[in-house]
Amino acid sequence: MGGRIPDDVIDRIRDHFDIVDVVGQTVQLKKSGRNFFGLCPFHSERTPSFSVSPDKQIYYCFGCGAGGDVIRFLMETEQLTFVEAITQLADQAGIQLPRSQGEMRRDPEEEKRQQLRKVTELAARLYHHLLLESDHGAQAREYLTERGITRGTMEEFQLGFSPDSYHFLHSFLKRRGVDEKTAVEAGLLVERDSSRGPSACFDRFRGRIMFPIHDTQGRVIAFGGRVLGEGQPKYLNSPETTLFYKGKFLYNLHRARKAVRKAEQAILFEGYMDVISAWQAGVFTGVATLGTALTESQARVIRRNAGTAVICYDSDRAGQNAADRAAEVLKEQGCVVKVAKMPPGMDPDDYVRSRGADSFSGEVIAQALPYPAFKLESLKAGFNLRDEEEKMGYLTRAIEVIAELPRAIEQDHYLRRLAEEFHLSLDALKQELRRIASKKRGSNGDKGTGKWNNGYHRGKHMVGQERRPQAHEQAEKRLLTAMMHDRSVADRVMKTVGADFNIEIHAAIAAYLYSYYSEGHPADPGRFLRYLKDDRLLREASGLVILDTPEVTEEEISDYIRHIRNYPLHKEIERKKEQVKQAERAGDIAEATRLGVELIRLREKVHKQA
Repeated sequence: MGGRIPDDVIDRIRDHFDIVDVVGQTVQLKKSGRNFFGLCPFHSERTPSFSVSPDKQIYYCFGCGAGGDVIRFLMETEQLTFVEAITQLADQAGIQLPRSQGEMRRDPEEEKRQQLRKVTELAARLYHHLLLESDHGAQAREYLTERGITRGTMEEFQLGFSPDSYHFLHSFLKRRGVDEKTAVEAGLLVERDSSRGPSACFDRFRGRIMFPIHDTQGRVIAFGGRVLGEGQPKYLNSPETTLFYKGKFLYNLHRARKAVRKAEQAILFEGYMDVISAWQAGVFTGVATLGTALTESQARVIRRNAGTAVICYDSDRAGQNAADRAAEVLKEQGCVVKVAKMPPGMDPDDYVRSRGADSFSGEVIAQALPYPAFKLESLKAGFNLRDEEEKMGYLTRAIEVIAELPRAIEQDHYLRRLAEEFHLSLDALKQELRRIASKKRGSNGDKGTGKWNNGYHRGKHMVGQERRPQAHEQAEKRLLTAMMHDRSVADRVMKTVGADFNIEIHAAIAAYLYSYYSEGHPADPGRFLRYLKDDRLLREASGLVILDTPEVTEEEISDYIRHIRNYPLHKEIERKKEQVKQAERAGDIAEATRLGVELIRLREKVHKQA
């Protein structure tokens, strides 16, 4: 299905759901007054600032400014387009979406995404068939079998094989009527230099075991390919496309999400085979990055689904360094982080195959170290603890790590562990901790490093929230809120103020409101939020709507309008007053008199508008 869905259908879908129920599946909400509050799923915080209004059917975060209705929430949390979110909600609500061209206007962008999904899914089915049912895949099947992967697991993960040919997929897609341009845009074919002739494309994946990568809805959007035998690169991923962004998705999330939410814990692996081996062994909460270091976006996805993340990377130095970086990213997003310790020379896939699922769950995952403990253990690798001088170096670095911990109780816990392990005085360690902490405060302007901070770092949307808004700002905000709730107020403001709001973003919201009502839409703040197309405007308008504002009187509306219209005059009066002073200081009496007359006229103008 592609196209623009009629507004009445969207309204039926939106009205079918209670936003508290939908948000409550992702965020633990607690009622406070008329609204519900919880920890924001879009940024890390310790104190709940994420508000959901059952009356207005919207959400808004007072910390990061995220806001919208139930459709927007699904788009943001599930990484969906608008049409995808509507389709999913319609299926859940049992509401039939119009599908004929007479009922819907075509949406070229959505149609293009559907074409890309169709060709990517087609390639996945071909690769899967070649692995399981053809002679082409015999060597790949044997390789996977030797690594302990059963046929059932190959089917579950839709594993495949791409023949070592430049035109196998190309020819197959051509016979199916898929044009080269679409296959190139899907990342399946690569364009040659156009000077080589009309057939200037070849298969991207050749001689590789194929791992389909799915979006949150379980649709194939890309591939990872492992070379069979020798060759470089060992793993090759699809390029970024309209459907696929490496730093946005996580491998196996669509399959693991239910188990992750139930366990309130996700296991983060480095590779596809680690995830697959763990799944086959009964560990169903595993996800992996897609050939890159963990990104903030991926960490936010993990945080939305689980409070705890267990990092299970390879035991070599590169793997442990990657685990350290991933842990920092996850902590910044508010996750409780643990790090599983693998035996030397083993990766998770090796461990599961050699020692079994029970051992992996009981001895690796269950005994994962809290991140501070992991960091202290990792530090030891760089010191010879039998040498007294190096031991002192390790202890100094360990105390520096402990000094970065945000809670005094954590600091005390790890200092006691150091004291017991090295038979040292706890008081001496505490004294050293105070010295290091004092030194850090001095070098950071008493602000600390912030490295372990789990709170929200203010962004551009927070600018100015510390100061008290001026009268004209408050007037504009209250007037816009009233306009969203009452069309007659909007009509009155359009005639008296028009586009002359003093704050740019308020003028833009007002313009959208005028347009919204001119198209015949009712006074419905939730529906108006959906009408807004700009994220910045959506955040600002959501913040206005979420607040419980009392009914405004005619007198208050007149007062707001007067503040808005008079503000430029007041600014001009202040400017003229300064010019009069400058003229008087310069001894230019004639100029001062002329400016004084202008000042009187401006004040009279303000008085007339009062």
